[in-house]
Amino acid sequence: MRFRMAKPKPNRRDAFSPASARDANNGVDYFRIMESLIAGAPIETIAAELIGNGMPPSVARYEVERAAKSPYLHVAARFAARVAKRDWVLGAIAGLDQQRSSALEIPRIHAITPQEFFANHYQRNRPALLTGLVSDWPATAKWSFDYLETAVGDAPVGVQWARDGNPDYEAQCSDHKAVVPMRDVITRIRSGASNDFYITANNADVNRDAFAPLYRDVGAIEGILETQSLRDGYIWVGPQGTVTPWHHDLSNNLLVMFVGQKRIRLVAAHDTPRMRNTRHCFTDWSAEDLLPGPGNDMTPPVLECTVGPGEALFIPVGWWHRVEALDATIGMTFLNFAAPGDFQSGYDCYDRI
Repeated sequence: MRFRMAKPKPNRRDAFSPASARDANNGVDYFRIMESLIAGAPIETIAAELIGNGMPPSVARYEVERAAKSPYLHVAARFAARVAKRDWVLGAIAGLDQQRSSALEIPRIHAITPQEFFANHYQRNRPALLTGLVSDWPATAKWSFDYLETAVGDAPVGVQWARDGNPDYEAQCSDHKAVVPMRDVITRIRSGASNDFYITANNADVNRDAFAPLYRDVGAIEGILETQSLRDGYIWVGPQGTVTPWHHDLSNNLLVMFVGQKRIRLVAAHDTPRMRNTRHCFTDWSAEDLLPGPGNDMTPPVLECTVGPGEALFIPVGWWHRVEALDATIGMTFLNFAAPGDFQSGYDCYDRI
């Protein structure tokens, strides 16, 4: 198979990590000590953990007691209290939301009007499964793997590649960019289920020219999407079994399916305090931890739906979601809504969590 790996780019979100707060001389994990103190853990408990990790008892107690006296700790604790207050407010909103009888349902709406879409979903940060939006698009009737093979052929396309060997493939997506002939990608898709490769939005810069014949089959969604360019959408192509793990986007998102089905699980943005968000837009929860249902004191409520050909799922900004391909799939995502929606410009937390 002919392909070339793209030159890896540094991940901005990897610029800071707890390891950078570890003293190179004596191995003291200052990040862990301060984090535990801010969380309210007793000094004895923190010292016992350090001792259990091999630190001499006298060193462990000294470092924890020294950190506890630091004026910087008290400043950090005030910021932590502000975050806790914010989480309390979000928790109250989440509790009220769960009182709705339809709290765990994603409404299915046919031929939604722009007015209804923006008033009831876009502006209220609520998801919706939409039908009838793309029924007149040529892509709905024409797109298949045979068609893509003919239309794109041997043109080189960007693809996320060799993901199986890295459990953190999504967060480190820049390390998995490759360029492969489209025909080779489709051949591999036909060979069966896999999560090792996937053409995603992360490959869009490479693929806009290669996919130019496909964009001619893309129509408009009047009043909901801006129509300045048919190339505003991102094309996704992959085998059965591809998984995009739990994360949230920095924009509103419309996922449109043309071939195959995807199962999507979602968690509301106001439940972020329960999502164990320790870095950027990712969570420490595994797929098995968050199953559909009302959740409990530790886990948030999880919604679930299946999106098939001709259907579209509106995923609001900040909503956590996990996407799994139940079949080999061809789809698109759109961010170009006909309403204000630039939330990324104010997001400067890449390197901070």
